[in-house]
Amino acid sequence: MESKINTIEHLLKQSIHFDSQNNFHHYVEGLYGKEEGSEKQDWFDWKTRAINVILSVMSEDSPSYISASSYNKPRDYGTTYQYAVQTKEDLEIALNNTKNALLEDKYGELKQEKSISRDPTLSNKVFIVHGHDETLKTDVERFIHEIGLEPVVLHRQVDNGNTVIEKFEENSSDIGYAFILLTPDELAYTVDQKDLPDEDRKTELRARPNVIFEFGYFVGKLTRKRVCCLLKGGVSMPSDLAGVVYKNVDNGVESVGLAVMKQLRTAGYKINF
Repeated sequence: MESKINTIEHLLKQSIHFDSQNNFHHYVEGLYGKEEGSEKQDWFDWKTRAINVILSVMSEDSPSYISASSYNKPRDYGTTYQYAVQTKEDLEIALNNTKNALLEDKYGELKQEKSISRDPTLSNKVFIVHGHDETLKTDVERFIHEIGLEPVVLHRQVDNGNTVIEKFEENSSDIGYAFILLTPDELAYTVDQKDLPDEDRKTELRARPNVIFEFGYFVGKLTRKRVCCLLKGGVSMPSDLAGVVYKNVDNGVESVGLAVMKQLRTAGYKINF
C-alpha cells in the first residue's frame, strides 16, 4: 500500500511540469501554420502511469476508475491542447481520490481481491478486540448484529475455569475475521522524556497493551487480510504492521460501514445489506 501511495505522490509532483502548450505535443507545419502533432513522450508516459495506477487500485464502479478508463484509449480524431489539459486535471483529481482511498477507504472504492477461500468449519462469528471505549465497542457489536453476523467479545463469554489466555484461545478457534478497536486509552512517553517538564515532554495516545497483543495474535492466526483496525481519537498506530486495513471511526462506525461490509464479503462472509 505504501508503495502505491509513494507512486501517486510522485506522479502528482511530476504533473506540475505539464503547465504549457509546449509540454503536451510536438508541433508540425500544417496548411494553416503550426498544428498539434503527436503527444510528447514525457506527457504520454505520465498519463499512462497515472491511468495504470488508478485502474490497478480502484474498483470498476468507482468515479476515479471510470474517469481514468475514459482516457485509456486513443482518440480517432487526435488530441488538442484543451483536451490534454482536461485529461491532466481529471487524472490529478482521480490520483488524489485514489490516494485518499488507500489511506482510508471511506466509500469502499478500493478494488477487492478475489474472495479468500474460507474454511467450512468457520462460523459466522467475528471477534472484537477492544480497550476502554465502551461506546465504540457497543456500536461495533450492534453493526455486526445488523449485518447478520455474530460478534464475539471476550468478557461476555463463559469462563469455564479457564485462564484469560485459555479463554481467549477457546473463543477464537472458529473465528474467520477480527476487528481491533484502537482507542486512546493510555498516555505514553519514552524513558528519555520522563524527567522533562510536562509542557516539553513528547507524549502519544496509545491503545491498551492487551489490545496490541491480541492484534498481533489475530494477524498471526488469520493473516493481515482478515484483520481490520478501527481507529479513534488520534491513537498512535503500530509502525510495523503495514498492509493491515485501518479505518478511522471518529465519525462513527456507519461512516465506514460499506467498506467494512466489502472486506467481510471478500473474507467469505455472507452478510445482510
